[in-house]
Amino acid sequence: MLIPSVTTSLGIALAAFTCIDSVAAKFAITGVKTGVNTKTGYRPPRRNINDLYNDKPQFSLYIQAMNAMMQTDENNLTSFFQIGGIHGRPFISWDGVDPKIMAPLPNADGIPIGYCTHGNTLFPTWHRPYLALIEQVMAGFAQKIAKTYNSPVYQTAADNLRIPYWDWASVPQYFPDVLMWPSIQISTPTGVTNVTNPLNRYKFLNHPEPEKWFPSNEETYLGSQPWTLRQPDSQNVSHENLINNPGLSDDGPILTDAVYNVFAKSPDWWNASTTASGGNSFEGPHGSIHFFVGGNGHMSPASFAGFDPVFFLHHANVDRLMDMWQAIYPNAWIQPSTTQGGTWTIYPNTIVDENTPLTPFTTGDGKTPYTSVSARHVKSFGYSYPDVQDWLFPTPQALFKNVTTRVNQLYNSKGLLGTWPNKKRSSIRSAPELENRATTVRSWSVAVAAPNALVGEGFTVSVSVGSTRVGRLTVFEAPTQFEKDAGGKRFTHGEYTLHSGLEGIDSNDVASVVKHLKENLKWTVVKNKGGVVDANGLEGLNIEVFDEVVTPAQSIEEFPVFGQKTSHPEVLS
Repeated sequence: MLIPSVTTSLGIALAAFTCIDSVAAKFAITGVKTGVNTKTGYRPPRRNINDLYNDKPQFSLYIQAMNAMMQTDENNLTSFFQIGGIHGRPFISWDGVDPKIMAPLPNADGIPIGYCTHGNTLFPTWHRPYLALIEQVMAGFAQKIAKTYNSPVYQTAADNLRIPYWDWASVPQYFPDVLMWPSIQISTPTGVTNVTNPLNRYKFLNHPEPEKWFPSNEETYLGSQPWTLRQPDSQNVSHENLINNPGLSDDGPILTDAVYNVFAKSPDWWNASTTASGGNSFEGPHGSIHFFVGGNGHMSPASFAGFDPVFFLHHANVDRLMDMWQAIYPNAWIQPSTTQGGTWTIYPNTIVDENTPLTPFTTGDGKTPYTSVSARHVKSFGYSYPDVQDWLFPTPQALFKNVTTRVNQLYNSKGLLGTWPNKKRSSIRSAPELENRATTVRSWSVAVAAPNALVGEGFTVSVSVGSTRVGRLTVFEAPTQFEKDAGGKRFTHGEYTLHSGLEGIDSNDVASVVKHLKENLKWTVVKNKGGVVDANGLEGLNIEVFDEVVTPAQSIEEFPVFGQKTSHPEVLS
């Protein structure tokens, strides 16, 4: 099926140029339906990995199922290798959906891309059927394994098993131990035993992989490794301790603030969904996690990220955050917008919308491609999250209040820009604070906008106030020449609160804040592969400091209200 773009005389694309072969796409992604109560609406939850670990029957089945996937022949459509490879390399057709637009040709100005929609408004919905695919295959293995126990406990565990998530934004933030152990203890039909931990790394079965899959002249460092690496040193040894320190220990507060601000400040889908928009999006902190986990390893570049097992726990959390956001803003939805980068099946610099096929994923009929319309709600795939038990609430408003409370508990536990008391702070609040808590305050932020072609490869913009880092903007890769030739001009945006850099300063005293920021605000640009770049000579990098007048939230069931915005170019002059 070929859907051409329609372009005006001004060169503005009106419809996405999408090319797919729907006849060849035969694998039906239905999600997992076991354990679902169609009468009550209950759907088994995707659980926090730490909670799943403590449920020995479910965890034992999950570990064995993932090991079975990873031991499946890499040429098999539903092997871990093939599913992980949908995101990037080996840049081969999956399920007969051919890349007839963006052929995976190498070039000096950015590596090829695959099916994944990064940097556009389809980012959340594309990953939803992707996660449902690996969940469906995993659950299939779990069902077979459960039957070998001959136990109703394990059968029930299998029926309710879903993939877990890693919540990297809630305090305390750390990379879970269960993701780092090389082997792990589980219960099997023959007793308790230690097995290979499939969450630690993926071992490439055909190492060295075929030249056509991992060309020796492209990204040779990662393509030549026998298994996935996390924060590797020059000897190709992973150092996962670096994920926690300095990674999450330094930047944890930034991630928490970033996630909270999406809920509090981004009520429309465009802003919440993608770094292509200005403001706060889930895609922003998501990119930082890729870099914290990967370093120079497989999670950092999009082309290899899908092979690291933590990729799917990471993206399950992004999906969870988006599901929570949808419960708070149920009527917000995708509006047509331009995707500058494109994918294998979406031409660069064209319009995408709710009906753009989410290739290479096919719905339950085995013929129709998924679109954002069919992937809009998690209930379509037979799972839920503990934070959004929608079947328990009689009205959308009741669900809104419950999920908003959960967001405040997880990502704003100090009650910033809120007047509701909490155990940590209510006992130490002074009388003046309690008397004046409903007055408006100024909240200060810094916005960063960077062209993806800024330095010719992936990079990070780090923003600090004095010695306190307040923001980190991560760009995976430079644009391809194909993208440039199509007129695509991709920018990545991020917005970061400055409260941690303004300790001891009255945020309503504009003159004092401006003086402090003028003396202490700084930013650096670092290539993801190493090397600091002189930020002063980079064309297109834009930094903006601004304040907003905020009415604090009056209840834990509410968010603060952000009002008038004032830019302060004098900070940068």
